[in-house]
Amino acid sequence: MQNQSDVISQNISSNLAIEIRLATLADLSAVALLEQQVFETAVYPDFFFRQAFDLWPDFLLLAWQGSQLVGYILAAPEQQGLSRLGILSLAVSAESRGLGVGQLLLNALLQQCLQTTQQLWLTVAPDNLPALRLYAKSGFVQQKFSEDYYGKGEPRWVLVKHLGGDLL
Repeated sequence: MQNQSDVISQNISSNLAIEIRLATLADLSAVALLEQQVFETAVYPDFFFRQAFDLWPDFLLLAWQGSQLVGYILAAPEQQGLSRLGILSLAVSAESRGLGVGQLLLNALLQQCLQTTQQLWLTVAPDNLPALRLYAKSGFVQQKFSEDYYGKGEPRWVLVKHLGGDLL
């Protein structure tokens, strides 16, 4: 796994430099704010990001454009270990959507877990077409559909990606 000082710098276009790096403790308030802006009603509470940082520091990756946080991805291993990793959240700021930030974050996570993880999984709302396209492009397949995954009227697709050295 990478150290917290390690950075993966990538350019999306000639005008847009995005830096992907592991979160630090000082970043957590910006992550919580982005979470609220992106998801509005169904958000993780602020303290959750501190707990996630403590438990899974290698799987909380941030996308920065200069001093602006433009996205994050958070994953966590299942109880059995790192062989199955669940993506808990991927968020991209409204002004950065469609620019490839989500793909960069997903690719960075894949690089983080490729040696230890055999399968990634996540859930996505069936009406979140941009997310469904991103995950399909990245090799995720629909495993099952649940009409009430998060409770009555909260449908989700469960998507999975098997890893076998086929890094994006």
